[in-house]
Amino acid sequence: MMIHKSLVQIFLVLSILAISLQPSSSQGEMADEDVAIAEPSWLLVTTISPSYSRQVVADFEALQEPLGFPDHLAEEDAERAEGDFDANLYFDVLDRISPQRGYVLDYVYHYAGIGGGPVLYARKSTAPPYRNYSEYVAAASPNKRAEREDYYLRHIAADGSPEGYFQLALLRIQGEQFYQFWHANYNDGRIVSDREEARARQGGGFGPDESTIEGLLADLEGFDLAPTVSMNGDLVKVEAVVFTKWGGFIKRSILMEREAPHLILGEGSQVLVEYDCGILF
Repeated sequence: MMIHKSLVQIFLVLSILAISLQPSSSQGEMADEDVAIAEPSWLLVTTISPSYSRQVVADFEALQEPLGFPDHLAEEDAERAEGDFDANLYFDVLDRISPQRGYVLDYVYHYAGIGGGPVLYARKSTAPPYRNYSEYVAAASPNKRAEREDYYLRHIAADGSPEGYFQLALLRIQGEQFYQFWHANYNDGRIVSDREEARARQGGGFGPDESTIEGLLADLEGFDLAPTVSMNGDLVKVEAVVFTKWGGFIKRSILMEREAPHLILGEGSQVLVEYDCGILF
């Protein structure tokens, strides 16, 4: 049985590598680190209600936005301190996903002088947390992050609903957007669900002026921004549009196993409307 499952997984991965996403324009090129996503036959395709996704994303970001940057994290191999953000608060909002029994969500802080940000991982609730980033790296070197036993997505399960898989994708896309320092702020991609949210996302620091916003929204006409979740017996694909000031409106695609652990088999990105604020820091 285990051999059969392994052969099936190998076949799926080879299929994924063999078929590329077809972009709708010359701007829709795959990022270098992306894996092309195969298009199997989907038995169920669900559009996530924009009102639902907008509320979940807003509640999720409300946990992150009040967090200032703690001075004690501004050093190499910084260690967490009492009162620092508890990533398990995410599950107060993400109520369709949960950690594997006996596990908690945790993070170390990776500070590199010109930038810094959290690195999420999962650990047994009875195990001590990693003291710092170096200890975290040494625990599984030289494995790629997604192959580590403590990679957090290996230990988080969705409840099987389309909303659950959407919440899992939200965590994947925006879960490490807190305590960001300097260059880490390039990781600013936020999910948008409709034109109203697309307009709102473009405001704030480094945002375009009003005429540019109107032009970007006009170019966005014809694209359905609502997230979708496609499922068959074995696989799930979540598609969501994000806006980043260093890229524009980009459709993110995440292909994962339907049953927990929801191992990610491929990720893709397609630029729908290009924008770059032109700010370098």
